[in-house]
Amino acid sequence: MKKVFKSIYAIIFILFIIILYEVTSIDSKYINRSTIEIDINNIRNPVVKRIVRKIDLYAGAIYFNLSKKKQLEFYDKNLEEYSNLPDEVTIPAVEVNLTASNKKNFNNDENWTRSHGNHSSNKFSNLRLINKENIKNLDVAWTYTFKNKGDIPGNPIYYDGRVYLSSTEKSLIALNAENGQKIWEFQTEGLAARRGLVLSEKEESIIYFCDQKNLIALYASNGQVVNTFGKKGKIKLKNKCQITPVLMDDTIIIGTFEPGIEVYNVSNGELLWKFYLKKKDHGYFRYGGKRYDYSGGNPWGGISADLERKILYVTTGNAGRFYEGVNRPGKNKYSNSVLAFDIENKKLLWEFQEIEHDIWNYDIASPPILTSIKVKEKLIDVVVVPTKFGNTLVLDRVSGANIFGYINKKVPISDVPGEKTAFYQKVFSLPEPFSNQYFQKSHITNLSDERFEFVKDKIKDSTYGFFIPNSIDKKNIIYKGGAQWMGASIDNRNGIMYVPSNDVPTFIWLEKSKKKYEYYNYSMKGEFIEDQFGYPGSKPPWGKITALDLNNGKIVWQIPFGEYEELTKNNIPITGTFNYGGVTATAGNIVFATGTLDNKIRGFDTNTGEEIWSYKMPYSGSSPPTIYQHKDEQYVLVPATGSTTMKNTYPEISVYGNKIYAFKIKY
Repeated sequence: MKKVFKSIYAIIFILFIIILYEVTSIDSKYINRSTIEIDINNIRNPVVKRIVRKIDLYAGAIYFNLSKKKQLEFYDKNLEEYSNLPDEVTIPAVEVNLTASNKKNFNNDENWTRSHGNHSSNKFSNLRLINKENIKNLDVAWTYTFKNKGDIPGNPIYYDGRVYLSSTEKSLIALNAENGQKIWEFQTEGLAARRGLVLSEKEESIIYFCDQKNLIALYASNGQVVNTFGKKGKIKLKNKCQITPVLMDDTIIIGTFEPGIEVYNVSNGELLWKFYLKKKDHGYFRYGGKRYDYSGGNPWGGISADLERKILYVTTGNAGRFYEGVNRPGKNKYSNSVLAFDIENKKLLWEFQEIEHDIWNYDIASPPILTSIKVKEKLIDVVVVPTKFGNTLVLDRVSGANIFGYINKKVPISDVPGEKTAFYQKVFSLPEPFSNQYFQKSHITNLSDERFEFVKDKIKDSTYGFFIPNSIDKKNIIYKGGAQWMGASIDNRNGIMYVPSNDVPTFIWLEKSKKKYEYYNYSMKGEFIEDQFGYPGSKPPWGKITALDLNNGKIVWQIPFGEYEELTKNNIPITGTFNYGGVTATAGNIVFATGTLDNKIRGFDTNTGEEIWSYKMPYSGSSPPTIYQHKDEQYVLVPATGSTTMKNTYPEISVYGNKIYAFKIKY
């Protein structure tokens, strides 16, 4: 019997050691985290992860049953605190001690060496060989066809006669910029450059990108790895990376899904330091039994850099489990935020959180854009971020001060058991919202009385309004809209921003788990609100492009983006469609835009929003157009491959494609 017990003890001890090893992370490169961290999220082995989570679940259930009195006291205290707060708190605009512009902004010229144009991510071209006078002659210069279909969401780059972009599979390719012929192809372990790539204009140009699993350096001339970087041109990453890297002096900086920022030596690939983009709110470990965990805040939208001031700007996603936040009470620091890092001194400079404790999937999906605006006739350097909620954040580049101010408005708190939502959310009156921010009864479709009554009946038992919490009992209505990962295009010369957006209403709700020990576990459900004919249940336009003057925060013009031809044939004005491609504006006074359900790329007058050119492709555009000049000719390049989001959202309309289109003026 003693031998049996010894064997059992030995097994338990070995299991304990294995679990301890798995939950322990040792990393001395963090500047804001302990070298040794013990956390369930560190577990790599899937079998161990299941065992530990099962133990954690049972332990949580026991704690939950033993602490019900404490929970009630906590909830009562929470309600009392909420009741005693004012309905609104005004945060005034900041107009003094702002950062005077160093006049180092620039729009792109002949080259396009980083996805989104440059390290400012402003996606604007100074080229004007294609303009309003000759755009009628814009036609296909060349196309490239992949063997297989699949989406290319990354914005292609151009340098020295070549175009570089990801393929529809696992590779990066280089194409002749004049005729589209393939020059080389580099096979990757994961999907290459999902959100972009960057080229270093050195004596021998080098391309840097992530393939989700690795950070890779290739010679632009031949696609061969740079052997002096990492291990034969690659750095194996612990966490996924798919955004465009930043090159700053002798460093290369990436964002990962840890979530974190990682800074490497650009010459040899040595990891220099890291910043962990997650921070627990004080006072929480177990909240009603559930282990505190908000696995999110990923910098998946993109990063930008002020190379003169050595400042990195990051936008972050929302916390894990988009539509419920039971196991992550508090504001969920660093999520739904814009953050600025002083790279030279290795520190967080400032942070600004748009939405606290997000349970509506309103992560900041687009990259920060660096530009300048006039404040009291002074030119001020700012960082601008259009968001999924239809806000445009305009923040001082060095201090993070909000240029236009806002109001903290009290919002309803959740009635979902175990959930503690935020007491306030921000209201920005300026800049003016570029999309619908919350559903109202007046938004029900007006295409016909029949459609109106159908949708009205469909939503009669639903909740909707300004940051209404999701519920188990009722469907809540939000907009699947605002600015997506493609972001906006900004003309640095005048501070005008061009941004595409969506306004499609959606039901979201929660369902409680029926498993015995899943005491606070909810599954997320969603459904588009459509009329009886399959069109969005709100008033058009359902897709838009907005021109917004960042100097005063006012909308210059706003137009529908995309067309349902069957509706047009029935004399219904252009409605716009769901879009997921992006826009790029030029000094030729044209905004090139793509990504609509009708598969067109369009050209709009930057001054009026009038459509002045279009071309129908077999598939929808999947990333913002790239503008470049080669041999005294200007080209407009766009991948036409559809997108995963479009296909998942409209599976009967949108499909994957396999084309690249380049356009130029033909006489």
